[in-house]
Amino acid sequence: MDSLEIELSTADVQWAAETARASFSRWESQRGYYNNRLNSHFKGKLGELAVERFLLNQKLKLDSHFHFPDRENLTDIVVKIRGYKKILRIEVKTWSKDYWQELGRCISVDQFPDLKKKADIVIWCVVDVEGIVGAPVKVMLAGWSTLDDISKAPVKFTGLDNMRKVENYQLAESDLREINTLPGIWTNKK
Repeated sequence: MDSLEIELSTADVQWAAETARASFSRWESQRGYYNNRLNSHFKGKLGELAVERFLLNQKLKLDSHFHFPDRENLTDIVVKIRGYKKILRIEVKTWSKDYWQELGRCISVDQFPDLKKKADIVIWCVVDVEGIVGAPVKVMLAGWSTLDDISKAPVKFTGLDNMRKVENYQLAESDLREINTLPGIWTNKK
């Protein structure tokens, strides 16, 4: 499987940390599909920035909803193809490198109906967040999946040791589509 690494600057990492704190504060009292932790919000922001950078490098027009706190319930990024004649709604899911093999590539069964309403695909990212505050970081774009791919994945309860067990669709790493094959965006940039 071909993946792609995107390097984020120290300023990007700082932005991700600041917006993650604000997002965590907004959602910390609500029970989510997974445990609500500052580190999860931080990883998510890093992944969103990396995907945005990748798409902008392809000269694509985007609506990056993740930049706006009042749009957190929308899909992370919308690619505008030929104006708004065609769009691709992208949700970004980011895992820590330490948990990618055992827990990565999961979508909660409870989350899936909401995801179907707002996204066409999921782009999967991996990041090593240990000791990165104040330093550039590399985010791996590991691949992407359609929602149909996800719905056909095995359902299992995931969680290690004392973690809360969550019922998830979990794709195998070999089931991910290569990042350079994203649908429709490479030939319809105008």
